[in-house]
Amino acid sequence: MKIHTDTIFQKNSEIISSKIDDEVVMMSVEEGKYFGLDPVGSIIWELLDAPSSINMILPQLLDQFETTKEQCEKDCLMFFKDMLKQKTLIIVP
Repeated sequence: MKIHTDTIFQKNSEIISSKIDDEVVMMSVEEGKYFGLDPVGSIIWELLDAPSSINMILPQLLDQFETTKEQCEKDCLMFFKDMLKQKTLIIVP
């Protein structure tokens, strides 16, 4: 599936998540799987409390981390593709 920086994503409502220290732990009841996010992934997860695109959250990430816009976009695209594959995120039609 091809995604772009303007694709709108939202959290899968079937996923239960909880923040522990600076990391997020999630569970898919449907799949019976546990997932853990590192601190950067946890920040992205929190930024997705409302449906958002990479372009929408990019400025907040660039404010918090020392990286280039290009690298941040590349890393976000990889993260979002992985989250879609794990069924923790869905694309808003």
